[in-house]
Amino acid sequence: MLVAAFAEVVDAEELRLGSICVGRVPVGRGTPDRYVIVSDGEVRVLRIDVYSFGPDCFAFEDAVIWQGNVLIGFGSHVHAIDMRDRSSVTIDLGSYYGHVYPTADYLLIASGERLFRLAADRSLVWTSDVLGIDGVVVHEADVELIRGDGEWDPPGGWEPFTVSARDGTRLT
Repeated sequence: MLVAAFAEVVDAEELRLGSICVGRVPVGRGTPDRYVIVSDGEVRVLRIDVYSFGPDCFAFEDAVIWQGNVLIGFGSHVHAIDMRDRSSVTIDLGSYYGHVYPTADYLLIASGERLFRLAADRSLVWTSDVLGIDGVVVHEADVELIRGDGEWDPPGGWEPFTVSARDGTRLT
């Protein structure tokens, strides 16, 4: 089973792995802000060098495997790398990264303000309207509806929402 994990430093063996660079890669590459190591059991199979897009908010970070993709939430972006062909797609969230919510059919990405629905082919299906100003969390997601809370009056001013899972339209 594939597992992805962040690392701030890597050892010599991990430096010899095939690597992919994501983010704003400087000329000459330099040292990445983070590494993500993908392992299959005890065997390390891929190193992803993650670069930031400059000054950013780094509230949360995740590296997860979903539907054959490595998803990395870092700063205000999510990088999705296909494990078969090693191609990458980057999504600008327009706010800080919050969390991912995988389902069997789709993946939700929560930013500080919105939800984004990603298909298994890494295409962006929809982006919601603003659901909060300092955090969006999902409590339940199925084929029809997504329920959660958005923070509108920090700290602690959370308000519930319901959006359509099909098109991201806010219902309540």
